[in-house]
Amino acid sequence: MGGIHFIINMAIGSLIYLGLTIFLAGFIHKVYNVYYKTPQPLKIPQTPQSTSLGGVILRMAGDVLFFRSLSKGTTLLFYTGWIFHVTFFLLLQRHLRYFITPVPSCVTFLNQAALFIGIVLLIALIILLVRRFIDERTRYITNLSDVFVLFLIMGIVVTGIMMRFEPFRPDIVDVKGFLSELMVPATAFGYMTLHPATAPSSLIFIFHLGLVAFLLMYFPFSKLMHSGGYFFSPTRNMINNPRDVRYVNPWDKG
Repeated sequence: MGGIHFIINMAIGSLIYLGLTIFLAGFIHKVYNVYYKTPQPLKIPQTPQSTSLGGVILRMAGDVLFFRSLSKGTTLLFYTGWIFHVTFFLLLQRHLRYFITPVPSCVTFLNQAALFIGIVLLIALIILLVRRFIDERTRYITNLSDVFVLFLIMGIVVTGIMMRFEPFRPDIVDVKGFLSELMVPATAFGYMTLHPATAPSSLIFIFHLGLVAFLLMYFPFSKLMHSGGYFFSPTRNMINNPRDVRYVNPWDKG
């Protein structure tokens, strides 16, 4: 049994470090080398667009916080997409309790509603998945990666909900101790010398954490990168002032 525990500890810890490394490196590379450094030869703001920087910022804030642009589509997509993003964000905030001490009261409050939030998130995911098959236009543009990421997030949510119930509930002290230990730089070097952190014995927790690691690794190569790419979209971030300010093609500079 000792050998099996050692292999599990090495595997799950290494997978988390690998997932974080790929996520950070891939995200930074995509944002900087692809989105930021790609020149925009034309002035192409999506009209109607504000003629001032403040107006552009307000419009983008409305898109990010309230899905203003998505509201122009179907009502089902708008509400379901908004609920999915909000509940996903709330659950991320709730997981801060495993990484910080003392735990803020706002995070403690979220813990009381975590099961309800998780169920709502799962329902939103199911609706988004079913929509991809029953809506003709959406089905036409759906590919395997779209379905895969939905199933991946659903797996994370389902295993998270399962751990709220006694047969699958891991020891919270062990979970927080393990995750806190992973944040210590010396722990990463410990894996290089075959001295891994001790993971909780809950198989559901290990499977849940493994799915999270796979999501982190997949993130930079998927459509989920819209979370960072949106802010570099010229149709969104350009000021509508071509009559007042001459726009110079970046390819013509120098």
